[in-house]
Amino acid sequence: LGPLHTEFDGKGYAYTSMFISSEVVKWKLGTWEVVDRIPTYYSIGHLMIPGGDSKKPWGKYLVAMNKITKDRYLPTGPELAQSAQLFDISGDKMKLLLDFPTIGEPHYAQAIPASLIKDKSVKFRKLADNTHAWVMRAESEGSIVRKGKRVDIKMLAIRSHFAPDNLEGMQLGDTVYFHVTNVEQDWDILHGFAVLGANTPELILAPGETRTLKWIPTEPGVFPFYCTD
Repeated sequence: LGPLHTEFDGKGYAYTSMFISSEVVKWKLGTWEVVDRIPTYYSIGHLMIPGGDSKKPWGKYLVAMNKITKDRYLPTGPELAQSAQLFDISGDKMKLLLDFPTIGEPHYAQAIPASLIKDKSVKFRKLADNTHAWVMRAESEGSIVRKGKRVDIKMLAIRSHFAPDNLEGMQLGDTVYFHVTNVEQDWDILHGFAVLGANTPELILAPGETRTLKWIPTEPGVFPFYCTD
């Protein structure tokens, strides 16, 4: 009851989410007969088969995305976690493999095999290719440049170390720009950067990347900056 969303496995079968009866129904194209059904918990919305709305689906797995989880997980307030269920659809009968809480029930979700992208994933940016105006490749390139009320700080980050790391001379009324380069050249060695009192989000810097944080001092004092990741 309550058919909501249908996707296909590329092998002659369709799979429809049933919102009212909380189940996935498998049916055969051409004869339109129901060949299998499996319960979901609860009130399934959309479902997803990798490539299931394309000409060539990868018809091995199906993810059911469920809207209601009363009595399933810890109560967390007015809105509870939603849930997803992973099914093996490679055989005649659907089999539940995994059941887990999620945030939200995505509409028209998509998935592809990891093998299509894993070898093309960017692991780090080469410092030699960084063309940012404030890129810094060595500690000797660090600088503090004042032009009127504007202060530009050229800084690098490596592991838990920033350079330059002792900055003086900023004044009330200044606008300070921290231009930070993560000089790591290794995969997944990111660094965060934040300044106490900044009314802007912290930075997350991928290896080889330069980004800028704006900070306006509002009172005299000592203000630490630190790695947040």
